[in-house]
Amino acid sequence: MSKTLHRRSIEWCRSGDLQSRLNQWQKRISSASELRTEEPLSKHSWLRIGGPARFWVEVGTIEDLWSFLAAIEDAPLFCVGLGSNTLFPDAGIDGVVMRLVGDLAKWSLKSESQDQAVFEVMGGAINAHLVRSLLKKGWVGAEFLRLIPGTFGGGVVLNAGTKEKELTEILGAAWLAIPEKNKERWTVEERSAEELKMRYRHASLPEGALVLGGRIAVKRGDVDVARKLVKDDKERRNRTQPYRLASVGSTFANPPGDYAGRLIEAVGLKGHAIGGAQVSSLHANFFINDSDATAEDFLSLMALARYRVRRDFNIEMRPEVRFVGFDGRARMRDLEQQWEDRDV
Repeated sequence: MSKTLHRRSIEWCRSGDLQSRLNQWQKRISSASELRTEEPLSKHSWLRIGGPARFWVEVGTIEDLWSFLAAIEDAPLFCVGLGSNTLFPDAGIDGVVMRLVGDLAKWSLKSESQDQAVFEVMGGAINAHLVRSLLKKGWVGAEFLRLIPGTFGGGVVLNAGTKEKELTEILGAAWLAIPEKNKERWTVEERSAEELKMRYRHASLPEGALVLGGRIAVKRGDVDVARKLVKDDKERRNRTQPYRLASVGSTFANPPGDYAGRLIEAVGLKGHAIGGAQVSSLHANFFINDSDATAEDFLSLMALARYRVRRDFNIEMRPEVRFVGFDGRARMRDLEQQWEDRDV
């Protein structure tokens, strides 16, 4: 684990309300970090949905991060990446929404021996940029991340992957910042993929933990072949999935032995719309913002799909969408009950 991740004691912000503490923090941070108020979250979601965040913070150094965590104390904190699989609430978030940038979005070579190497990757690193850099230097094995629009930290949280490969297959360990005593203290721990209990689109993290980064293992290989595989897979996806439209990618995880898209199409919802949200007519597991959709529109469509698939196939579909700043799962269950009541 990088020594720079270890926290130093910083107490200067522990006074006044959240606004005044963040004002203090803003005066002391480096140029790599930034604080904005009433930031439209729709700007930070691929769905283009979400009201304003009371505070939007981009943190670019580990020193700024530790002082920031000291400043916010027990205020609601939500860490996000590129928003590629994120649904924000229509009302916005009365708290702090943070993204890791700058030094906290970089990667570096940790060790190299013969035809293998270990890289340290920070949580804010953009997957596509990471893969491009690795291929340029002759390293292969992480190409699947090129097709996952998001950050490395988000990839750890969801064990990001494709049908060919998952992050757990190359992840040696992740570094987590874990809050204690109402966020009065944060500790940094290293957890292996096994300790994170990583499985299909899931990892078990301590409550409130932030993914600071991790280590991945790659190898020397035929870069031209790797690039062609990425290109071919990207072209296939462009033909079969609406990647150029506002969506969160796959809305539901595939159930064992089946495909969420097949099930949603089988219950007659391909192309179906509620408000501005629509099930893609190209791929039924992609729900898109077709026309000024709200989070409620999107949740209603998800609830209808879950209800019909449960009714017709007795299968519970698990969302891949990350609900940030509100209990989207609870609201979705309420809406499912409404669809069920209508059928009675």
